[in-house]
Amino acid sequence: MNKLILIMIDGISSDKFHTMRHQLPHLDQLAKQGTYVRELTPEVCGTSFPGRTSMIVGRPSREHGVYGNKIWDGEVFRWSNAYDVRTETIASLTKDAGGDVVNMGFGMVRPEDCSAYVSPWWVDDVLSQDVNGNPHPANDNWQMPNRDLDPHKRFAAIGRSADEIMNPIKTDRDQTLALGVLADYQLMELAAQVINSDKSPDLIMMEVAITDYFLHMYGTEHPITEMSLRTADAQVGTLIEQLRNAGTLDQYNFAIMSDHGHHLMEDSIHCDLLLPEGCRWSSEGSMLFVAPRSDEEAAQVTESLLSLGMEVWQDPLVPEDVEDKLLTFSCPAGQYISFEKDLKGTGKITGTSKYMSNHGMRPGTKEDYRFCIFSGPNVPKQQVDFAQAVQVAPTIAAIMGVDTPWQASSIIK
Repeated sequence: MNKLILIMIDGISSDKFHTMRHQLPHLDQLAKQGTYVRELTPEVCGTSFPGRTSMIVGRPSREHGVYGNKIWDGEVFRWSNAYDVRTETIASLTKDAGGDVVNMGFGMVRPEDCSAYVSPWWVDDVLSQDVNGNPHPANDNWQMPNRDLDPHKRFAAIGRSADEIMNPIKTDRDQTLALGVLADYQLMELAAQVINSDKSPDLIMMEVAITDYFLHMYGTEHPITEMSLRTADAQVGTLIEQLRNAGTLDQYNFAIMSDHGHHLMEDSIHCDLLLPEGCRWSSEGSMLFVAPRSDEEAAQVTESLLSLGMEVWQDPLVPEDVEDKLLTFSCPAGQYISFEKDLKGTGKITGTSKYMSNHGMRPGTKEDYRFCIFSGPNVPKQQVDFAQAVQVAPTIAAIMGVDTPWQASSIIK
C-alpha cells in the first residue's frame, strides 16, 4: 500500500490559487511536480462539511448524506458530523485493507476508522441545539466524550499529547485568528512527528482551517487574507522539510485541496424576517433549505422567495428519505446572494451580508471552484483542466492502491 498525506486548506478557490501561485512556493512546487487540477468542482452545496466529505467519499451527497453544513434530523437543522456520512470513506476502506490511518483534525472522519484521532480545534463552533434550546445529542459526535482517541498510545510514544493543541474558541474568542494559525501549525507539527515515528501511518489526514476565518472576515483580496494563505503554504513547507530531514519524504504522496472557494457575496436576504414566524430553515450561502410545517407554509415560503427572484432547486441533492420533507432554493445564476438572519437589526428583508466573503454559491459558480494538487512518487506530472468532486476520493484510492466500490473515476489515469 502506498502512503499518502491528505491536507485540506480551507476556502482557497481555484482562481485565487492560480493568481497567488508565485507567492505560495511550496504548493506551487508540488503542483509542478505532480498532477495539478486547475478547476475542481465544489460539492453541492459548496460549503465546508459537504466539501470535506467529497474528499473522502466517491459518491454524491444524495448518497453519502452530507448535503449541507447543517442537515435536517426530523426536528431541527443541526450541524452535520462524521457519523452522518452514510457510506464507506477512504479512511474506512484503508483500514479494512489493513492500512494504518491517523486523523489530525480532519473534520469528517470517524475515530473508529483511525489508530489515532485528534479532533478539529474548531469543534466548539459547530455545536447544535435541540428544539428546546438545549445542547443537541449529536454534539457528542463532535466532542467525543469518554472516548479513547489514542488507544495504541501513538502520541505518548513520541512524548506528545493531543491535549496540547490550542483551542482558540475556548482560549480567547477575540484572538481566534491568531490562535487558529497556531493551532493549525501545532497539528502540522504533531503530524510530522507521527509520520517520522517508528510506526508511520499509511494515510494521515489533516487541515489548515483558519484560512476560511480570514476570508470571511477580510474578504478574498485583503492583504491580511493573502498573508493567511501564504502562512498555510509555509506550514505545508515546514511539514515537507521535516519529512525531508527525517528521510521519509520520498515515502509519501500528497493530496492537497480546498473544500470550496470564496467570493464577495454582498447582498443578503434576511430569512428570519421574510419567512413565517417559527419557520425551520437553514442557509448554505446561496442555497436555502426549508422544512415546512404544512402545505400552506410550503406554498407561502415558495411564493415569498420566488417574488424576490429566487429559484426552486430542481436537481437531486438530498437523500431520498428526506427529499419530501425539504424545500431547496437558490439565488439565480450570476447573482451572489446569501441567505442569512438580520444580525445587524436593520428590520429589512434585504440588506448587506454579515461576511466580507462567503461560500456556498449557486452550484456551477466558478468562484466556488477549488484548487487541487496530487504529488509524490506515485503521481504523474500533468495538468488537468477540470475534475469533479466525486473523483477526489477515487484518485486518492488509486494512488494508494486501495480497492473501492465507487463508480466515479480517478483523475489520474
